[in-house]
Amino acid sequence: MAEEKKPEEKKPEEKKAEETKPEEKKAEEKKPEEKKAEEKKPEEKKAEGKFFYPNKWARVMLTSAEEVMGAQGVAALLNMSNMKELIGNYPPDNMKKEFSFANVGKLQAGIWEMYGNRGARVFATRAGEQSFKDGLSQFKSVATAAQVAMRVGTLEGKMKLGIEFFSKFFNSVSDQVVEVSEDDKHWIWTITRCPVCEGRKSEEPCCHLAVGVLQAAAAWVTDGKKFRILETECKAKGDKNCVIKVEKVPVE
Repeated sequence: MAEEKKPEEKKPEEKKAEETKPEEKKAEEKKPEEKKAEEKKPEEKKAEGKFFYPNKWARVMLTSAEEVMGAQGVAALLNMSNMKELIGNYPPDNMKKEFSFANVGKLQAGIWEMYGNRGARVFATRAGEQSFKDGLSQFKSVATAAQVAMRVGTLEGKMKLGIEFFSKFFNSVSDQVVEVSEDDKHWIWTITRCPVCEGRKSEEPCCHLAVGVLQAAAAWVTDGKKFRILETECKAKGDKNCVIKVEKVPVE
């Protein structure tokens, strides 16, 4: 009788040990789910509407602003824009998209606070022109490619190819989105995702940095000719997009 009891006592213990193994497997199966949650983080950032400029562009904006308002002026601008951490510590010279549209908008709003509406228009436009010129020196291969693409006879043909070329360049290396169209009298530069007026509200169009960039681009494409360029719609004042019109006939 003692011999019959021994196997009965051991078998339940062995079964219990075996029954715990599926539970351990379930715990292991949960790990991929945790990984999936981690993989979703970039998608969450996009949902929040966070878009970026390359660090190099932000750096060019600030160094160009120095040429317009001086190093102390830029330091005051960064202080007023609540970006003290960038004083004497500009973004790195690389093409990683890490400088947020929100910060671009803050910089432009800071110029408005420093110089008032009229003064800000002048300074922002000049800073845009300087940014384009400095940008060309930084992106020599892009400038060369643009010159090759614009080897056409007519002034209108050069402008069309030039504007289309630069819109594609902006769209490819930043989160900015530009669409180009035209009517009988104008080239139309439509920014559907605009960094310049990000987070801003205004009673009138305020993307003067973008206007300055286009002025310099038009002059570069046409060997120094000037065009009337005007922003007619702006997200900051409640419009759907930011729309900048370039007259096809040069002023001079």
